[in-house]
Amino acid sequence: MLQRVRHAERPRLIRNKLDSIGIIRRLASLKGSSPRRRRSARALFITALVISHSVAAATDINTKLIEVKEEKPINDVMNWKLYLHNKLNDWDQFECANQLGIKESNWRPTAVNKQSGAYGIFQHMSDYAKYWDAYEQIDKHIIYINSRYDGDWCKALSKLERENWH
Repeated sequence: MLQRVRHAERPRLIRNKLDSIGIIRRLASLKGSSPRRRRSARALFITALVISHSVAAATDINTKLIEVKEEKPINDVMNWKLYLHNKLNDWDQFECANQLGIKESNWRPTAVNKQSGAYGIFQHMSDYAKYWDAYEQIDKHIIYINSRYDGDWCKALSKLERENWH
């Protein structure tokens, strides 16, 4: 025979700290019932809503970060010089190349000579030079110096100082 347990003698349910409104306890008492399914669906919907809003907020933050990254860094010239130095791997040659870049355009990749139409950091005469970024201009000029001056940037600098072109 089953004995009925009086209300005062029933074991007390310990509420989970995270379950402040008692959803888990209420769901446990409604096992398999229609109200339980509705509450489960409501809890699932609220959870999905919270997650989607947090993802949307994170997407907005990432978009703002991307916009900041797309702006030109202040130290582009230093990056271009470092790139050239790494390509040359010789400090003396780099010093001559740096002076050449300063005298030609002050390291501006969009500099244009109105008399000759030369373009870029090292004042290329190519029609395609305006489509090259600074790194391509450096690569193309390395090829030019290698073919014309046997890779000696100091020869090119001395010619520029003597004849005002190289």
